[in-house]
Amino acid sequence: MTLAEAKSVGWTSLFKGTLIVVCILVALLLIGETRGDFANGILFFLAAIVNVNSLIIMAILFGLTYLFSGPAVTEILVKKKNTLLVTIKYVALISFAICIYASTIAFLRLNDFSYNGMEKILKSFSVGLFFKAGLFLCIIWLWSTNKIKSLIIT
Repeated sequence: MTLAEAKSVGWTSLFKGTLIVVCILVALLLIGETRGDFANGILFFLAAIVNVNSLIIMAILFGLTYLFSGPAVTEILVKKKNTLLVTIKYVALISFAICIYASTIAFLRLNDFSYNGMEKILKSFSVGLFFKAGLFLCIIWLWSTNKIKSLIIT
């Protein structure tokens, strides 16, 4: 297998893993939203999911996954780096990018420029979202990087 084929396999496995986890999370959110009143729950769910900000977050997630899959394959197969370190590095970068966007939107919508407002945004969006997004991404990237490590380049 060549390096280009390995990068293709790496991107495919990362895309599939990300898509599966996103679908599971969306299904859980749908179930939680439609518990009481199914019809209104579906409407509120669609209004929450299909908006500009959630679509931009998905674009950031899948776009950075695509951009970082190639360097991850190169680091694992050519440079023989540890898969755990590669996973942590790229998961932190993707989570950080998502948190920056979410914090910026929250800051602009809250319009509270005091210390308490900033602290609230940092606690809820930056730190909490960073670790929540990082946990799910870490599972995906660990699975994918271990799959990539099993590839043999000729």
